[in-house]
Amino acid sequence: MGEVVILGAGGKRVLSGQHGGAENPPPQVLWGQTCQHLQREIGPEKFASWVKPLHLLEVNTETVHVGAPNAFCRDWIRENLGRKLTRAWQIFDPHQRDILVKIIEQQNAINAQQTTPPAFLTETTSHPSPEAPITSQPETPLHIAEPGFDDFVVDSSNEVAYAVARQVSNGNTAGFNPFFVHGGYGVGKTHLLRAIAESRLWGQPGKRVRYLTAEEFVYDFVAAVRERETHKFKAQFRTLDLLLLDDLQFMAGKDASQDEFFHTLNTLTSAGAQVVLSADSAPGKLAKLDPRLLSRISGGLVCEIGQSSLALRRQILEHRVDLLAREYRGLAIPSAVLDIIAEEVSSNPRELIGALNTLLARTALIGQPVNEDRCREILGDIMRDPSRKLTIAQIQLAVATYYSLTTEQLLSRRRTRNIVRPRQIAMYLSKHMTTCSLPMIGGRFDGRDHATVIHADKLITRLIEEEPTLAAEVKTIRRELMSPGS
Repeated sequence: MGEVVILGAGGKRVLSGQHGGAENPPPQVLWGQTCQHLQREIGPEKFASWVKPLHLLEVNTETVHVGAPNAFCRDWIRENLGRKLTRAWQIFDPHQRDILVKIIEQQNAINAQQTTPPAFLTETTSHPSPEAPITSQPETPLHIAEPGFDDFVVDSSNEVAYAVARQVSNGNTAGFNPFFVHGGYGVGKTHLLRAIAESRLWGQPGKRVRYLTAEEFVYDFVAAVRERETHKFKAQFRTLDLLLLDDLQFMAGKDASQDEFFHTLNTLTSAGAQVVLSADSAPGKLAKLDPRLLSRISGGLVCEIGQSSLALRRQILEHRVDLLAREYRGLAIPSAVLDIIAEEVSSNPRELIGALNTLLARTALIGQPVNEDRCREILGDIMRDPSRKLTIAQIQLAVATYYSLTTEQLLSRRRTRNIVRPRQIAMYLSKHMTTCSLPMIGGRFDGRDHATVIHADKLITRLIEEEPTLAAEVKTIRRELMSPGS
């Protein structure tokens, strides 16, 4: 793989008064200022994982060459921090140069020495000998493959949206126009939209396809009005074969833009063009959107992508590791480590992949083993959402459901074993998974006192150590309680 061009962030303007008073500051000074700015912007953890390993290599009249220690780091920078890195540099650089990131293949860094990457982070394709000088290569961007359907992991939470998206990608749009998919952040809505856009049918030459966010649509429309070019705007959007609009909720409150989009939607669907939309909520829950627009959307097909289950999160991690293993030799992550990430990072698939990337950056990137202890140490701050508070009622319902009981049976005064043990487990979990006091917990179990809760806690703690079956049951219930949607 060759070099990667990180394109400039549009426009060559520099904010006045931010060049430190020097017309041509030394490259090391500019890089130091860039790093300080990025650390404030992205936070110390992400900075330490991804930006700190970079080295300033060369600065010429047009380009800044920055070295990454391996392909894994380079690719992550390209996909996640490219524009931010360029913008940060251009704040301080009077010449507004673009940044090019490549793998360091010899010790020629300006401000640091290269460290040898672990074997599995070396690309499977051959490279020049490390002793050979770096030769000039065409500075053209690598093809960045868009996410496709083969990369989308399917289960019951997303199978309907996935199936419809596949139909739309094949041109089978009867009854699916407009196709509206909704769900929380990071669950795969954008992935499906881009997969449709990149499909074989819609990727054919001559097909007029446009993917953009609602925010970009509003920006372009406002610019067209300001420049008195609305006729050009209408011609551009109303003659498409396929329009994919992401994050529709950002159009809320923008009345003029909504009106324009409503007429665009009508024109396209009437002409047989396909429209695909996404938002974070169902149409009926999108506030400050034109009722006409919502009605038109609801007249198509609406699909929800639910929160990911534990099994799906585990599959997503396995799929991601398989993809990485095709590029990097010897990549192996213990199954127990993937279990930990899947169990503890339960917000959404996007953050799940981010956690895996962070773990690899903080272990393999610096030659350390990937194991359970390092996983818990590195990901401790992002494991589980600290803002999420469980209630005793949620715990009672989860335990009762697991043991095929009703909550009335769980809270009753009956002392049969099949009820007493689940009741004690519910008390144990309430003590360890909520901030409620012992008297409060007892009171929620049909007025029992705190001594009963203490007894249940001690008993279940001991049984977890002595009975593997019960320990597994408690662990399963705990997992479900920490999963989204519980």
